[in-house]
Amino acid sequence: MRANRDKITKALDEYQAALAINGDARAFELLYKRWHPRLLRFAYRLTASEEEASDVMQEAAMTIAKNINRLESPASFPAWAYTIVRRRAGDHIQSIVRQRKIKTAISKEPVLTPGLDTEQTLALSQALDALCDDDRALLTLFYIENMTGTELSTVMGIPIGTIKSRLFAARSKLKSIYEAAD
Repeated sequence: MRANRDKITKALDEYQAALAINGDARAFELLYKRWHPRLLRFAYRLTASEEEASDVMQEAAMTIAKNINRLESPASFPAWAYTIVRRRAGDHIQSIVRQRKIKTAISKEPVLTPGLDTEQTLALSQALDALCDDDRALLTLFYIENMTGTELSTVMGIPIGTIKSRLFAARSKLKSIYEAAD
């Protein structure tokens, strides 16, 4: 009886995957809805965190939806979907490790600013500490480590245009905090 049900479910998956490959949004929605709980459990096993698993699944869902038309065989949908979740989890974990390394490097290195006296350096350091971690990391890597926008884009894992706008916003925040301390 269970074997029959498994065959029917597999056939339904293949049928809906075939329809989804050909652009049937409703078939994709039903297929994804049925597979989401399993894929989410897999993401949780890889990340060991409900919040991170949810983030991974958001990214994986977008990738699956965007690329379903590239799936060559409807029968391979489960393996294909699990592969996408595994890759997104790996990307997510690498991003977390990269952010931790950046935070560690920033917290260990004192801010030394040529041309400023000790009091000004302390005020600047305090202003940097008042920024959120991402803004502090961005400014430190750009001004102290002399990274280019392209390098920052690679390190932070975000587009160059976003780097530029975040740099502008972070500089503005730093300036207002620094001036308020004076």
